[in-house]
Amino acid sequence: MVSKQEKVLPLPKPGERNILVTSALPYVNNVPHLGNIIGSVLSADVFARFWRGRGGNVLFVGGTDEFGTTTSLRAREEGVAPQELCDKYHKIHKDVYEWFNISFDIFGRTTNDRHTEITHDIFKELWGEGLIEIRDSEQLWCEECKGFVFDRLVEGTCPECGCEEARGDQCGNCDWVFDITELVEPKCKIHGGRPALRPSKHLFLKLDNHGPLLENQAKEQGEDWLVNAKEINGNSSICITRDGLDWGTPVPGRLAGFDGKVFYPWWDALLGYISITASGMEGESWRAWWRPSTPIAMKNHDDNDSSFYKPGDNTPKSDVGVRLSQFLGADNIFFHGILFPATLLPLDPPYTAPRHIASTRFLTYKGGRFSKSLGVGVFGDNAQQTGLSADVFRFFLLQSRPEGMEDTDFTWDRLVEVHNELFVGKIGKLVHKVLTDLNGVVPHSHDHINGPLLSSVGQTIKRFKGGVHKLLVQYVTQLKNSELRGGLMTTLELTCGGIALLDLVSNRVMLTDTCERQAVLEVGINLVYLVVRMLEPYIPKTVESLYEVLGVERPTGRLEKDWLGDQGPIKPGHEVGKWEEVEVLFERIWPEKAKVWELKFGGKKKRKGEVLVCEEAKRRQKN
Repeated sequence: MVSKQEKVLPLPKPGERNILVTSALPYVNNVPHLGNIIGSVLSADVFARFWRGRGGNVLFVGGTDEFGTTTSLRAREEGVAPQELCDKYHKIHKDVYEWFNISFDIFGRTTNDRHTEITHDIFKELWGEGLIEIRDSEQLWCEECKGFVFDRLVEGTCPECGCEEARGDQCGNCDWVFDITELVEPKCKIHGGRPALRPSKHLFLKLDNHGPLLENQAKEQGEDWLVNAKEINGNSSICITRDGLDWGTPVPGRLAGFDGKVFYPWWDALLGYISITASGMEGESWRAWWRPSTPIAMKNHDDNDSSFYKPGDNTPKSDVGVRLSQFLGADNIFFHGILFPATLLPLDPPYTAPRHIASTRFLTYKGGRFSKSLGVGVFGDNAQQTGLSADVFRFFLLQSRPEGMEDTDFTWDRLVEVHNELFVGKIGKLVHKVLTDLNGVVPHSHDHINGPLLSSVGQTIKRFKGGVHKLLVQYVTQLKNSELRGGLMTTLELTCGGIALLDLVSNRVMLTDTCERQAVLEVGINLVYLVVRMLEPYIPKTVESLYEVLGVERPTGRLEKDWLGDQGPIKPGHEVGKWEEVEVLFERIWPEKAKVWELKFGGKKKRKGEVLVCEEAKRRQKN
């Protein structure tokens, strides 16, 4: 059971941006790796921090997915009960995320009575609405196991791409979701034999009655959702139960013939977002986020943010509108973009369904995918063991976030390169330049760039400030659209522009003219302040120290306003700290360390079906 939070959790408020943010719930079969972290948890954290910084009313929910075959298999390998395994890895996940400074409002789990209760309640409503049907379905039966095998207990050839290592419900190579009977040449992963087909009674969630509803939902979210919605319109239902799995949420006992069956863990886990919220909040207050009661139209806000609630959005909303933003990997789009809304939207009143899905491609390790089960890749505890700060990894992962159609490959050499060239070489350089020249105080100036100062330096500064606002608008748009890597690159573009400005002015006048020097330093310190604000969602601990050295409180509101006037928010006479106070934040990493870490952590894919692992990977396979 999730303990009630010590802090007061927010509730939706009329007339405000009420943003419910979730990150995909990872399996608890190992320590989370860097691919898990950037694919959902860290990305969701940046988004939540961004909206909090703009004054949004945000609830950020995460946790661990603890039911299913992955847990059962891992528990069997470790020789412990599934619940004991879940308790162990839930704590490990929580500790890793705390080290990465993930700002969850609620962090919970799916192995508790509240989860079972809510899952059963939603199932019963679907049943009462006639949206669940009982059908005989052929499943794979292993004679040696004396039972049905499914999902990760069976392996075969993908019917879509031909990969020979596809699981029983989804291909790990092309992410195609299929029925287990479509798997080509299946074999039991426990005994290696070929299972035979046997009939079994199962529950199916009907889709044919609300396919158009899903397609309308998809059209607002982009091509990925739209394609999935069109595909699913050809299917009449999805099986939401499993045979022979004793570690899962049981089907309610009143249904004859379903004793011993559990709900499909992927359907069950989706409802974990709701149950984790309910477990972490007092009483029934969770319903304000997940099931507001009064369906009326939602008004747009009047701060040039009309894209936040899209015009023509006719999904029922309460008088206190809630927008659900979900962060996940590309292999999870089907479940969150189709199965989840197919469960929530047909109910009356409907639950809050996703209005914004942000997915990434994959962070790979030496050309192959990270794997918790095989111990391949770089894991959260490895990051801690390097002695680097969490912000070093946050910055690198977000700069490398696979936002486009291609995967991004992790290497230790590249981590060192990104840190030294961008984090230290750009951000550190700008901070160093300005703090060193200021020497503790922003000087007073009798002239401003919009007044008598008409020199070439003043005109250069005016042009630069005009371009700053355009970059700010670009940055805000990118983060609203979950283009988090893009937002960081825009921040670096502004940083580089500031360095170039200071270099240009220094070379031109050598800062000998008092008025020009004062104008340049005033622009410089406000540029540092602005860059720090833009970096706050990305590297929060570093930013705390930079706010302190700048002598400012943590600001909130629209950062675009900071550059609308003649002067920035930091005025002449303002006292600032010394470079030496933050120099430690921008220490370079010796390139030789990359080889040390590469040998110590992670594994590399040798060829299909064979993994060459290092000492750390071997330890993970044993433990």
